[in-house]
Amino acid sequence: MADYDILDNVLDPVGQPTGIFGAVSDPDHKRDGVVLDPDLQPMQSIDAMAGQMMADRLETLDGKTVYLVETGFHGARAFNEQVAAWFQRHMPEVAIVQKSTRGMIFTPDPELWEEIEKKGDAVILGVGG
Repeated sequence: MADYDILDNVLDPVGQPTGIFGAVSDPDHKRDGVVLDPDLQPMQSIDAMAGQMMADRLETLDGKTVYLVETGFHGARAFNEQVAAWFQRHMPEVAIVQKSTRGMIFTPDPELWEEIEKKGDAVILGVGG
């Protein structure tokens, strides 16, 4: 494998994953598998991201249904259990539905997304870590 074929995990300027994994590095820029320079990250216009934008914030969660979705990533189930316990203690008027995606972490689960769209008001993806 040539140096320029190595896939990187792309991190934002403070070291948090951007969600762009497996992006191929600039072959002229040498590094050890992690991009820390935001100038070298893939760039998109807001228009190109139209289908990827987050939903508008709800004014309240009172009486709403929040789905906690475990993605199969290590630690996600424990994270969601803690979030559910927090809601039970602090916001018992919010209905919590815990679900797991089918398959691997990056496998689409259209049935689950359809269920959430029909029955849910909000979703928290428990990605773990």
